Amino acid sequence: MKAKKRFGQNFLHDPNIIGKIIHAANPKADDLFYEIGPGHGAITEELVDRVAGLHLVELDSDLIPELEQKFGHKPYVQVRHQDALTLALPESVDGRKVRVIGNLPYNVSTPLLIHLLQQADRIEDMLFMLQKEVVTRIAAQPGGKDYGRLSVMLQHRLETQPLFVVKPGSFHPVPKVDSQIIRLVPRENPPAVDFATLERVVKQAFSQRRKTLKNNLKGLFSAEQLQRMGLDPQQRPETVSVDQYLQLANALKPVNG
Repeated sequence: MKAKKRFGQNFLHDPNIIGKIIHAANPKADDLFYEIGPGHGAITEELVDRVAGLHLVELDSDLIPELEQKFGHKPYVQVRHQDALTLALPESVDGRKVRVIGNLPYNVSTPLLIHLLQQADRIEDMLFMLQKEVVTRIAAQPGGKDYGRLSVMLQHRLETQPLFVVKPGSFHPVPKVDSQIIRLVPRENPPAVDFATLERVVKQAFSQRRKTLKNNLKGLFSAEQLQRMGLDPQQRPETVSVDQYLQLANALKPVNG
């Protein structure tokens, strides 16, 4: 089946990389997995017989019959024709949280990560293949050009563990960029913060990277307020730590921990 550009499809076919992904996932017999964008089932085939439950979330209706034929006969597999951006994960039962895995389409990776981030309390861990550049941004530390909105939003709630790089030749069609595997693990005791407020502060702070906090956060904080929180109003947004962004958000809308 020809890949569709509108879905950002690049199908993984390299058995060596598939094996490395399964090894990194380390599936257990009692795990409940959600696989996002299974495509033709390359990863699914190696995962399906190792877990207690598997939900395959696929947007492309043309792929659903193939997935149903390959895996639908197994009672613990559910094939879901669904946009992952509308996916609502189940609440944990008896402390059992879901695990999420997938080769995420480049064109929706950021909004999808933010969507799942808001359900982090239901997730044990996530293992994703993303564009290498996106992985670099997710795991970036303050002070560098890659550190930005995505870094802050994910790191405040998730431990980020970049793993191995996947070259373009492992896919069909061949993408123009390298990919990388990353593991994201929700923090056990995340700091209390209003998500929408944090998103607002971070978005506004990084709206113009070359400008200072004083300029970018005008209307939210005065220079004097920034100074009282230990921030230099002349700082650039990429020099502000995740904890400091949480402090800013809580100054606007306090949340009880």
